[in-house]
Amino acid sequence: MGIEKKLEDEYSPSKWSRRGPADWVLDHHVKLVTQVSTQVKQEVSCQLDIPYGVREGEKFDIFGAEELPKDAPVFVYIHGGYWQALDRSISAYSVSPQHKAGHVVAIVGYDLAPKVGLKEITLEIQLVVSAILKWAAERGSRSVVIAGHSAGSHLAAMLLHDSEWQNKEPHLNLLHGMVHISGVFDVVPLIETTMNLPLNLDSEAAKSLSPLRCFSQSMEKVRNVKQLLVVGENDPPEFKRQTLTYAQALMRAGFTDVHCKVMDALDHFDIVEKLQEEEYVLTRLIVQLFSSAQL
Repeated sequence: MGIEKKLEDEYSPSKWSRRGPADWVLDHHVKLVTQVSTQVKQEVSCQLDIPYGVREGEKFDIFGAEELPKDAPVFVYIHGGYWQALDRSISAYSVSPQHKAGHVVAIVGYDLAPKVGLKEITLEIQLVVSAILKWAAERGSRSVVIAGHSAGSHLAAMLLHDSEWQNKEPHLNLLHGMVHISGVFDVVPLIETTMNLPLNLDSEAAKSLSPLRCFSQSMEKVRNVKQLLVVGENDPPEFKRQTLTYAQALMRAGFTDVHCKVMDALDHFDIVEKLQEEEYVLTRLIVQLFSSAQL
């Protein structure tokens, strides 16, 4: 029981914040991102609830496509919530600064556990990324960058480890970079925590759905996709360990451009809350990532 309690704490990011009690941190996060996302929808042109499949959660939102040039880059954002919480409708907090920088933004939705399993969610992400890449290619977009937070980072990373999807994706060349924000790259430890109750993963399934354990196949089609990994100084130690370990694994696998950064004084939640700010370090890093696609 001691080991389980320790793991439970290590994978409970709200307990590590220094801004206040865990319940307050979670409540504040939901209130803030809801408020910002509501405001964004009033200020930036948007097409909401675009279906990419038949399930209820298989929809995405696009911001800024109507007024930005057809060749504008596209920023894709996948929300977190341990694959079982949060929603795209309150995940538009990065839109305004990216829109001002000339980037169209797509906020991705997906079905949540326990309604669907983690494998199904990874397949939904393949489906929506393919839909957005096709849409971007038809517009004449110059590049696409995918970012994910926490569980969303895991889902983005899984795209790098599926050569079957990559081989079938005709517009993969548009994918310029990925931004992993406080990601989970090994889900095996979660088996012994309450986070696994809706996921119901066993050891074999968890291994097959862990980016850190899926480096055996060819990754030549995605090795040139730039990788930016960030984690908060006040994230749990396990999140920091996983981020560093995954960055090292990407470099060993031959990825040509991998950067890893610990964000000073930030926790698992304000590390993305601040994406609403133009001058925020991570906002600027994302804008720079797009700029490097034009070189």
